[in-house]
Amino acid sequence: MKFQIQKAVLQDVLSSVISAVPNKATFQILNNFALRLEGNFLEISATDLDLGIKVTEEVHGERDGAVIVNAKRLSEQVKGLCDPAISTVTFDVQDYLTRLSWGSGERSGASIPGFDASDFPPFTEVEDGTVLHISAAELKFLTEKTLFAVSTDSIRLALNGVFFEAKDGKISMVATDGHRLGRAAIEQPEGSAVTLEHGVIIPPKVLQHVFRNVSDDAVVEIRISGTHILFSSENVQVISKLIEGPYPKYENVIPTNFERTVQARTSEFVNKLRCVLPMANPRTRQVRLQIENSFLELSASDPEVGGSAAEELAVNHEGDGSFSIGFNGNFLLEILGMCKTEEVRMKMTTPTGACIIEPVGEGQNFSFLLMPLRLVED
Repeated sequence: MKFQIQKAVLQDVLSSVISAVPNKATFQILNNFALRLEGNFLEISATDLDLGIKVTEEVHGERDGAVIVNAKRLSEQVKGLCDPAISTVTFDVQDYLTRLSWGSGERSGASIPGFDASDFPPFTEVEDGTVLHISAAELKFLTEKTLFAVSTDSIRLALNGVFFEAKDGKISMVATDGHRLGRAAIEQPEGSAVTLEHGVIIPPKVLQHVFRNVSDDAVVEIRISGTHILFSSENVQVISKLIEGPYPKYENVIPTNFERTVQARTSEFVNKLRCVLPMANPRTRQVRLQIENSFLELSASDPEVGGSAAEELAVNHEGDGSFSIGFNGNFLLEILGMCKTEEVRMKMTTPTGACIIEPVGEGQNFSFLLMPLRLVED
């Protein structure tokens, strides 16, 4: 195998693909890249057996072939070519020995021993199953509103991923860790709606890899089988095993009737919350919200060490009497930060019941659920 590739292109490809190489590989073969050349197209792939990334780039090919080579060694060698005078790198593979050369000097080069490419685990093909098309920007929107709430609980493994479903003309994502929940949806084009009635659970890592390697204006093809999901766009393919379900019936925990709503300017709410949060208990991060008429007081204190802070802001309050509720301030701040509208609305019923937080405005197809913390005096 022999080819020539632009240094900058090679560096970008290797930095993308190496993220699929495991830090601690169960099998030594997984510490490698698989390189395959056909004509003028080079394919570089890596996998940890759960997730795989494949990138195809156009190069100047001279001799077809395939090899597997140590990923860390190759990446570090290419990254070390920092001389701006180096613009291209030539690969010449013979008897699995990968020789790299650059520049005009005869002594400018490196060699890395490789192995037979047939020993590398094959890239899983997802041919049958459901196929959807979505823009990368839409996929990013769905993920940004949900990924933050993915659980890390080692017992409830179904919550360790993002629930993805398509029905009733919409594509939606949901994630929850039992304390907070994010859900978002987009409309499917009329006449081309695809149904994924029972949904699948996607590991968060695969979505992060898709965004890292795909531009916002690209169209992403999603193929889903019973066990895998494949994202294809431009010259990149990212494949992953699905997390086994079923996903909990999240609809059952989302209240539909509320006795109280509070509407506030988002930026002011965020600023006031940041003012009091430093005084919150470092373990619970609890912030108290006291609603009285058309004012909301935020306060935080740490009885164990001492210190307190309070702030007040004007709100539009609908509900009878005064009301107090407590939240993890970090969780609340994170959710408010994802509401980019001028105003945000909180919908509640009791100090211990779920609170729905949503942006105010048309076309905002996302909302959040946040469970309160029990106030000390309660």
